[in-house]
Amino acid sequence: MNYDKMMDCFATLNEKVEYAIVNTDLKAFFEKLDEIKGPTLVCGVGGSSVVASFLAKVLREKKHEIATFTFPRDLKHMDLSGYENIISVSYSGSNIGAKVMFDTDLKKYLLTGNPQEDCENIVYTMKKELSYVSISATIVPLTLLLLYYQNDIGIVREILEEEIHTDSDNSFYEVMSGYETSTAGIMLESSITESGMAACVVHDKYNYCHGRINLSRHSNADLIFLRTGNELDDLLIDHLPSHFKKIITIPRKYEDDVINDYYMTLMSLKLIRDIALNKGKDISDMNELGDNDVFYLFNGEM
Repeated sequence: MNYDKMMDCFATLNEKVEYAIVNTDLKAFFEKLDEIKGPTLVCGVGGSSVVASFLAKVLREKKHEIATFTFPRDLKHMDLSGYENIISVSYSGSNIGAKVMFDTDLKKYLLTGNPQEDCENIVYTMKKELSYVSISATIVPLTLLLLYYQNDIGIVREILEEEIHTDSDNSFYEVMSGYETSTAGIMLESSITESGMAACVVHDKYNYCHGRINLSRHSNADLIFLRTGNELDDLLIDHLPSHFKKIITIPRKYEDDVINDYYMTLMSLKLIRDIALNKGKDISDMNELGDNDVFYLFNGEM
């Protein structure tokens, strides 16, 4: 497959977001999300797991609904009887990760660019982009969900213009995160791992305090610190420099945690871009292993 070049994807990202805002029926998009009542599972895999995690957070923080992020395979093994709805997140809407929801008795929703039959579709419109690591296919639905949370296009445009840079090119990254930055943490782990550029471990900040420093003292890693500002952040940032080659900080910019998580997710993606440039790699147009399609196209029992 011929993928788009990474820097072309980033150069056109703002344009693609604007196109989606103008061409998506936002009234219908918002109304369909408003319909969702009761305990809800939100399911996604790969780049869609970033969007699914953020959607679950938006449902909790805006609508005060019980919303749980899951991976598709979880649905085959967990007790679903406490839930009423399932939302599958998939741009194509046609992979096994999306279709697995049809084996449940829950009310079915699909957040997608390609509506399917036999479910309620939450549809957005975006320009096509072929990228191995999802760039606009992640940021576009995230942006529309942020507009559902707080309908302020000005904040979206402000955040899209923000930049962050790094000269890091390590082979191992540790990430300090938590609930309020969970989407950014998933973006970092998913994209760094899927690109094959490095290994990546995400730590909950307080969980890190219970022995995980024993990894850091041996890993020779760079740390990406999603810093939201509290006493624990201060303690960590005071003591950790001696355990990492480099510390890359993304500081809080917005008081609202949901808006700030969107901001940190976009900054995380731009850090990943710079790490790739420093390594001479292209996360969009990669040299794939032959076995990749064997796994990606799997369509059997999970």
